[in-house]
Amino acid sequence: MIAKEKNTIDIWTEFSLTKDVKIRNRLVLQHLNLVKIIVGRLLPNYRMHVEYDDFLSYGILGLMDAIEKFDPQKGVKFETYASIRIKGSIIDHMREHDWISSYLRQKIKKLESAFEYLEVTLGRPATETEVAGYLNIGMKELKKLLVDSHAANVICFEELLSASAHTNSIMSRNDAPEKIYEEKELKTMLAKSVSHLSERERTVITLYYFEELSLKEIGMILGVSESRVSQIHSKTLIRLRTSITSNVGVS
Repeated sequence: MIAKEKNTIDIWTEFSLTKDVKIRNRLVLQHLNLVKIIVGRLLPNYRMHVEYDDFLSYGILGLMDAIEKFDPQKGVKFETYASIRIKGSIIDHMREHDWISSYLRQKIKKLESAFEYLEVTLGRPATETEVAGYLNIGMKELKKLLVDSHAANVICFEELLSASAHTNSIMSRNDAPEKIYEEKELKTMLAKSVSHLSERERTVITLYYFEELSLKEIGMILGVSESRVSQIHSKTLIRLRTSITSNVGVS
């Protein structure tokens, strides 16, 4: 273990001095699985989307950027620093390419409006049955829509958190400790926004964002299918986006 740690330190020291492309590529290969994990979390249902390879490519670009700018002397774990960079790279590229179809955006907007209107009108969170009735669609169609829009809702929510905390300006300054502090601030903002969720919704958000479990693992804990967790997560992200937008004024 000690030898392995020493080798890793030696590699970073050599790369920081030489910026050798071969060493950089070696570091990319060593941490490629980190990109796959992050992409898998941002696109839990990626098997349904041809964009998976695009997400992977953007994540690798973020990894390469992290390797180029990482400073071991700042006392931050590379995996922690790189994770933030990888996620930021993916979100930035998705925003630039407007990967969500206008049709799906319209559907998501209608869902957001329905949840927001019913919550204000009823004075409490709306049930899925009430939302389906308001939209004049069946429960089967509503659940399918929640699953189909899940990946989009995950990315849209990450975009909102990023915009809310001005992470792009922090990223450009290349200050790892400040960037990690900003990530903690995002989680604080998220924690404040879950107070109006149901117990099951809070559990899903806590397990996904704070315990970093997969949808499948969350389903095993709750005793429901992965598809059902996807529906709950998608619905909850819509409600959280509405809540955060109204609180911080992000459009």
